[in-house]
Amino acid sequence: MEPQAPSAEELAVWALQGAIKIRCHNFVFVTLRSSSVRNLYGVFATIKYLSCVSLLKSLYAFKYHADSGKDIPAKHFDLRTEFQRMGVGNADGVGRYWRFSESNRKFQLCATYPPLLVVPSKISDATLTYAAWYRSKARLPALCYLHPNGFSMTRSSQPMVGLKQARSVQDEKLVEAILATSEPTGTPPRFQYERNNIIIDARPTTNAVVNRAVGAGSENMDHYKRCRKVYLGIDNIHVMRDALNKLVDAIQSGDGKGEETVGVVSRIQNSKSNWLRHIANILEGAKAIVEAIDGGNHVLVHCSDGWDRTAQLTSLAQLCLDPYYRTISGFATLVEKEWVSFGHQFTLRGGYLGHPDRFKVTRAASPKASSKSHMSRRGELTGDSASIASSSNENGTDENVASEAASDFDTLLQTGTSMFGRFATRAFRGVQSRISSAIQAASDDIDDTDPFISEYPELQPNYVLPPAVDSADTADGSSTSKRSNGFRLGRPKHDHETSPVFQQFLDCVFQLWVQHPTMFEFNERFLLDLFYHLHSAQFGTFLCNNMKERSAVDLANTTTSIWAWMEQSNHVYVNELYQGDENKRDQRTIAPNPQFVQYWSAMFSGYDPAFATRQASERSSSGELLSRPGSVEQLPSTSDGHSKLVDELDSIVI
Repeated sequence: MEPQAPSAEELAVWALQGAIKIRCHNFVFVTLRSSSVRNLYGVFATIKYLSCVSLLKSLYAFKYHADSGKDIPAKHFDLRTEFQRMGVGNADGVGRYWRFSESNRKFQLCATYPPLLVVPSKISDATLTYAAWYRSKARLPALCYLHPNGFSMTRSSQPMVGLKQARSVQDEKLVEAILATSEPTGTPPRFQYERNNIIIDARPTTNAVVNRAVGAGSENMDHYKRCRKVYLGIDNIHVMRDALNKLVDAIQSGDGKGEETVGVVSRIQNSKSNWLRHIANILEGAKAIVEAIDGGNHVLVHCSDGWDRTAQLTSLAQLCLDPYYRTISGFATLVEKEWVSFGHQFTLRGGYLGHPDRFKVTRAASPKASSKSHMSRRGELTGDSASIASSSNENGTDENVASEAASDFDTLLQTGTSMFGRFATRAFRGVQSRISSAIQAASDDIDDTDPFISEYPELQPNYVLPPAVDSADTADGSSTSKRSNGFRLGRPKHDHETSPVFQQFLDCVFQLWVQHPTMFEFNERFLLDLFYHLHSAQFGTFLCNNMKERSAVDLANTTTSIWAWMEQSNHVYVNELYQGDENKRDQRTIAPNPQFVQYWSAMFSGYDPAFATRQASERSSSGELLSRPGSVEQLPSTSDGHSKLVDELDSIVI
């Protein structure tokens, strides 16, 4: 049973409704329309080709540096200088029991740690080598912040405990030496067993226990004296990614679907993204670290591998403890130390190397059934003239008839009152759901009659180059080489490692900035520009996954630093309400309030510095909040209801 050919009028309507919908990382939603579906396919293929790069050096940051970035003075970060500022290496100060170690100068100890480490003076490099074997990815406990009161913040990855409860004497000795650095003699007291120092495990307890099955886990506190362990319950990168996707889908759901009257607030709350709950959990963990160190205790922080949740917690805690990090130059130092040097995976988490599976073709339904159309999470091409879907299966059975038959059978099962009848109903529904999902995902036997799809087969979702099969003789005697169908089953895993980790950190900094508006030298524009360039790939600051990769591509000399670029217009980022004074003890430490967090309206409204007006720049330089940077006057929206986003997001506070 062949599908009915559409009329010329229907093709014209479908062509006019065809569109390319692009979701940008900075929450700008762009819709491109054309009366020619062929032109849409051409634009789609071009965007896809330019976005999907396989080499890091193909990114814009390297070309920008070659063209104009060389005119910007270089700005290099020195890890040794920063630790010396804290007092490390000072024979008379709080850092007298710490030393610099170059055991990782060629990344032979840990490939994702910086070449220079700070460890207790009593620990030899040989002990560090054995201790590293016990930690995931060899990320052993190392100093990241030394408070003026002599107590430290160290970071690491999870221990490799496993089901057999393995232990490492060298790792235990290293942790014990860290706790002893605040003692007058630098040695642990013999008869003090108070467990005031804290080992922070950022994961939920269940996750830590489950990791034992793969040889990891969490510390056995019977072997770590004078400290206790606290689980923070912060979810992993996959939960955070799903939360952001739900939030963005809720914001975008009013685009052309007649849901503008519902309001952004209601859509966000109905989405159950839990984005604010995740932000509050991270702030709660940072608050626990701040209170512990400020109260005179050591803290060791880790999650699984120690480069996502750990970086969030250590950075936020230092931002609260040290007023230097609340300055513009200090914040740059903090990011370079905790994120860049200690190996946050910017390339993987940001997904800078594009993947073709992010570009999906959605076969939109006809105008009569437009309510059934769905939209991809990523950039997509939707054209009604490319959506001639067959309403029959291969055997000529109408799908509606099959659906009605299934419904009748389900009704028949529901009439049973016995336990078997109820069990059969649930079983049938489960089987029916799995079969429906398989039919929807599988396209091996679909006969595509769309001429445009035939011309652009690579635009189809899950398309792979079909392997050639043996030659076959045609009717006229010529030999032709055939290829099997180019579609396959399976869920793409190109976004498996992407997650808004650094974006969450900036969101938490914004919450602190709102709660303590006079304690930060920088304004909101500073954070918004950092978020924008996190995904712009214009600067090398947010490229590569660790220092070893950065050294391999000579990132410091082949790309431009965003801090050097920002330094040229520092006055734009100055907060005139700033009253910080490092010499005032009562202003040194600030505390986050996890009970008061709000949606960052300027970020989620799709702020783009390239479209910002001069008036907005003048307001930001005078210290005024950028309350409406994404309004329709600055950035046209694809939805009538999107212009209300900023005001409505500001009203959501927990």
